[in-house]
Amino acid sequence: MKNILYKSNERPYLSSKKHKGVAVCPECKLVFTGGKWKRTEVPEEYTEVLCPACRRIKDKYFGGILYLKSELLKTKKSEILNLVKNREEMAQISNPLRRIGAIEEKQDDEIVIYTTFEHLATSLGKAIKRAYKGELTIQYKENEKAVRVYWEK
Repeated sequence: MKNILYKSNERPYLSSKKHKGVAVCPECKLVFTGGKWKRTEVPEEYTEVLCPACRRIKDKYFGGILYLKSELLKTKKSEILNLVKNREEMAQISNPLRRIGAIEEKQDDEIVIYTTFEHLATSLGKAIKRAYKGELTIQYKENEKAVRVYWEK
């Protein structure tokens, strides 16, 4: 999957533009109200606006990439992916824009996970390291507002 990472001085998906009235994302049904995207009941009147997370996923413009490489993936792949999905759900409680955009299984022992924001990729990598040990490397590129996280065992 070709992905795009954004530069540190660009925040194109976190616009400060205020929407008139209430906005609802047609993809995920998040509601923009009070200056934030929230999981709440969809009101009767609203404007449709794609939320930043859905825009990133659509554009493949990810904030974080987590690379997993381990023989453990051959036998514990579903367990590890369940951990990842559970951590994503927990992250969405405080910020519903933190999402997994895509999961690619490269080989039996290699998976790449793309996230909408860098904090989620880092959090997922740390959770996997806590649960399964191994080596974790976190790389922020100097001119990019993005992260690459590598877990290997």
